[in-house]
Amino acid sequence: MDTRKAERTDMPENHLRVIVADDDPFTISLVADGLRLSGFEVSTATSVEEAWRLVSRSDPHALVSDLNFGPGHSGAALLARVHREAPWVGLVVLTSHQSPELAVPDSADLPEGVVYLVKSQLREVNDLAAAVHRAIGGHGAEASGTADDTVSITSAQANVLRMLASGASTRAVAEQRGTTIRAAETMLARLYAALGIDDNADSNPRIAAVQLWQQGRVRVR
Repeated sequence: MDTRKAERTDMPENHLRVIVADDDPFTISLVADGLRLSGFEVSTATSVEEAWRLVSRSDPHALVSDLNFGPGHSGAALLARVHREAPWVGLVVLTSHQSPELAVPDSADLPEGVVYLVKSQLREVNDLAAAVHRAIGGHGAEASGTADDTVSITSAQANVLRMLASGASTRAVAEQRGTTIRAAETMLARLYAALGIDDNADSNPRIAAVQLWQQGRVRVR
């Protein structure tokens, strides 16, 4: 554990500074208000760049960040930079997805020891506050279990599902994967099968797959 992080663990909550970073204003409002009710001093950011400026300026005890901020730098890149340049800051991921590979393509950059929370599985603000305390204390671990209704896919399938969620066509999937359209069609068919989605003339499996992704009901095995 970083010495500076250890020194901060026993501070009263009203002296603990937390930055919440998410590109969704509604999520930011809920999370920030909940943490403030728990006694934390909270600042917010809606972009990776703004979050890093706050980290540099305010020297927080913890950062709670989403992973997917749309085009540009991801939350994984932000967390990796904070871990590298300010390792005493506790790190919490708050995302819609069971596995980081489903959120961003650079999920491998996430540092070890990050507390990982899935938004749909948070039941009360005390769960979030406890996760922040664990992160500050250097006790990183997954703070929420896997939902019973999730389905498992491979890392390669997660990559394809992320592309579908961004609106990629079958041709675009083929180009990004460096393969033929026929091979991409086979990939999609296998993805739909893994997700338990019927691929027939009466259904739209692409929409159904993206809905599962949006609902956070998919994880990477």
